[in-house]
Amino acid sequence: MITLIQLSDCHLLKDKDKTGYAGIAPYDSLARVLSDIQNYIVQKVANAPEQRAKHQVVVLVTGDISGDNSPESYQHFIALMEQHIESTNIKWFVLAGNHDNNSYFEKYLGSRHLQSNDSLSLCNWQIHGMDTRATSNMHTAAGEVKESDIQALEQSLTRSPQVNHLIALHHHLLPSNSWMDKHFLADAQRLVSLTGFYPQIKAFIHGHIHSPLRQQIGKHNTPSYGAPSTCWQWEMRPEFGVSNEVPGYQVINLMDDGSVDVSVVRVKLS
Repeated sequence: MITLIQLSDCHLLKDKDKTGYAGIAPYDSLARVLSDIQNYIVQKVANAPEQRAKHQVVVLVTGDISGDNSPESYQHFIALMEQHIESTNIKWFVLAGNHDNNSYFEKYLGSRHLQSNDSLSLCNWQIHGMDTRATSNMHTAAGEVKESDIQALEQSLTRSPQVNHLIALHHHLLPSNSWMDKHFLADAQRLVSLTGFYPQIKAFIHGHIHSPLRQQIGKHNTPSYGAPSTCWQWEMRPEFGVSNEVPGYQVINLMDDGSVDVSVVRVKLS
């Protein structure tokens, strides 16, 4: 079995102590979430090499790592990941979100950037990362599907039809019926249509909406799982709203038969 631990929308700031919505300091909340993940890894997966071979664990951060485009925000992130995740000898990767549309993301995290032309192969699963940052407007919160990503995905899906595929991205594919839909993913239908041609696509995971949104995509009802944020949470309603839910992350178990089991873990801050 493969366990993919997904965290998203960290919104780290230059000032570690600065708070945002719901009075949450993103640095402190991410530190608490990562500490919880570290404990989960230690408890669930033995350090013995033979156990690691049977139960692979990977951490994936699905974008909006920074909240202010500062180099310090990425430096804080790397320090926390080294402290809590690298200490467990677990591999970790990142995707870019709309708030990571800056040069510092590549400078500090380029080597960890999971991209569509270099998927992660684990047993009989391939995990694909998509870069949905807008190219026409660096300051928009909306995203776009790039032709290069579609081509890379189709090549991989065609080459490996017997393998289970998971596609990870920052933005949500379908409308969430909330105020966050104004920050939509342009050309999302390109991805939706792929599910009709390639049933080996078993799931999508994303961030962006700060909520565990659950949807079904395309003719095969491919499941899509939105993740909570590691800081503040959004209300899924037409008007802007901050939820009273606490920060969290997702534990995604990828089974050998292609099925997916997803659970949300919430982390209290006090």
